[in-house]
Amino acid sequence: MNKTDQIFIVGSSRSGTTMLSRILGNHSKIFTFRELHFFSRLLNSSLSSELSNEESQHLLAKLLCVQKNGIFFQNKYKNFYNEAAKLLLKDPVKNALDIYSLFLNEMTKLRSNEIACEQTPNNMYYVQEILDYFPNAKIINMVRDQRDVLLSQKNKWKRKFLGASKIPLSEAIRSYVNYHPITTAKIWDSSLRHTTKYMDHPRVKIVNFEELIKDSEFVVNEICSFLRIDYQDKMLKVPVVGSSTTLDRKDRLEIDKEKVEKWKKGGLNNAEIYISQLFASNMMRYFSYELKKFKSPPVLSFIYLFTFPVKLFFAFLLNLNIKVSILKNLKKIFLKQ
Repeated sequence: MNKTDQIFIVGSSRSGTTMLSRILGNHSKIFTFRELHFFSRLLNSSLSSELSNEESQHLLAKLLCVQKNGIFFQNKYKNFYNEAAKLLLKDPVKNALDIYSLFLNEMTKLRSNEIACEQTPNNMYYVQEILDYFPNAKIINMVRDQRDVLLSQKNKWKRKFLGASKIPLSEAIRSYVNYHPITTAKIWDSSLRHTTKYMDHPRVKIVNFEELIKDSEFVVNEICSFLRIDYQDKMLKVPVVGSSTTLDRKDRLEIDKEKVEKWKKGGLNNAEIYISQLFASNMMRYFSYELKKFKSPPVLSFIYLFTFPVKLFFAFLLNLNIKVSILKNLKKIFLKQ
């Protein structure tokens, strides 16, 4: 197997992709990027379309901006035009994927590292494009219990007040409105259906979040073997941050064992659990997640079902300000194409 030049960590949102990126980012050969959202938010043209010099500079400036400031501040990309122009002088590019590759390689070399690690979860829907374009890339697909994902998504809006103060208030409001057990379950189910397509692919490794937490050293050793890099003890010394239910603890450098089966300790009502299992039961069984049994549907379930179209409508309105092709991403997620 060829050496690894790029690592892409993918999976359903709130499945541990960021935590794994921090683990790998502690390795001396790996540089971990922010969530770049190249495919889903920054890309306005087809992957194969030839770009003009102006379009290339524009896209590269956006990537530089997101890496520096985060995806919520991508509108400040004009401040990076000069830096983008200098990078483009080094390497002629033809299309958007060339820009993406140039960016990953140059930023990694700039930090004196050898392997680029990109951690955008919804790159899950672009696995084939990544495998086709990056011949030495490896993909790690994180899988987590849908009910813990649901709990995390329900409280995601609180991240601004639990340690991620740079998140705009508008984004916290958007996360709050976006939440619904049906939406979360459908997106999780779609993500896991995509995962099953690559179960036996030699360049894709499925990592169970619960196993990573419970037996961290063993699982990270396996990941290192897959990536063809040496295991380093410092990899497991990651800050306990990123939770949507507890305050960040940057002073604690360890794998937080409390992240497994948090849904059983409260935070979700029976109706949320019932509905989420109803819409994701096949994939939950496929990945050996035991379903909670109900004698009858909780009464509140019917309220969630009736209010879903209204909640979906308002979520759609709040997401219109995101500069993406919404229809393209809905097609990727729900039609599994």
